[in-house]
This record gives sequence, structure tokens and C-alpha cells, in this order.
Amino acid sequence: MDNGTYEFNESQNQLILDLSKKMLFVSYFLIAGGILGALGGVIMLLKGMLLQGGFGELVQGVILLITGIWTINAAKAFQLIVDTQGNDIENLMGALGQLRKLYTLQYWLFLIAVIFMAIALILTIIFGIAAGGS
Repeated sequence: MDNGTYEFNESQNQLILDLSKKMLFVSYFLIAGGILGALGGVIMLLKGMLLQGGFGELVQGVILLITGIWTINAAKAFQLIVDTQGNDIENLMGALGQLRKLYTLQYWLFLIAVIFMAIALILTIIFGIAAGGS
């Protein structure tokens, strides 16, 4: 530690490098799945299959694609920690910012999904009781 900077040691750099490589690996599958899902959704929409899941598949594909791209960005930010000297803490904060962005997206998507599932459950109970009573 000199000039007020901190450098991770070799063991710490190996841990960060391993994380970065695994994140890149996962991101490629997210992007591939996103592209395939979005294409499948577009094809279904072009065939007029909106109600059969075309729109949902397109949205899911786009979300996977965005998640994959943001995962690559976070992986590259972690890679910078290993590849550069003198900026480890600054690069770590940048990498954490990328992860925060990725997990903020996932947080909101899960929250929205839970809300929709709760609404669907309530409507099923209400209309199920109404249909059973008539």
C-alpha cells in the first residue's frame, strides 16, 4: 500500500479473476437464451400468436438479453481489478456498481412477478368461488 492506494494480493486477484470468468460464462448463455427467446417471440407474434405466449416470450428474451449484457459489463469491471495496478478499490467500486444495477433489475422483476401472482391468485379464488356458487 503506497500513495494511499490498495492492491489486492495474488490470492485475492485469483478469486476475483475466477469470479469474472464464471460471470462471463453465464452471461453468454443468458445472451444466447435472450436472443433465441426474443426471436421465438417475434416469430410467434408475426404468426398472430399473441395470446399463445408470443409477447411474453419476447419480453422474457429481452430481459435475458439485458441481464446477459449487464453481467458481461460486471464481469469486465471485475477483470479490470486484476488487469490494472493502482486502481483496485476504484475498479472494485465500479464492479459493485455494475452488480447493483443487475440485481436492482432482478429485484424489481421478482417484485412485479410476485404482485402479478398474488393478483392472479386472488382473482382465481374470487372467480372460482363465484363460478362454483352459481
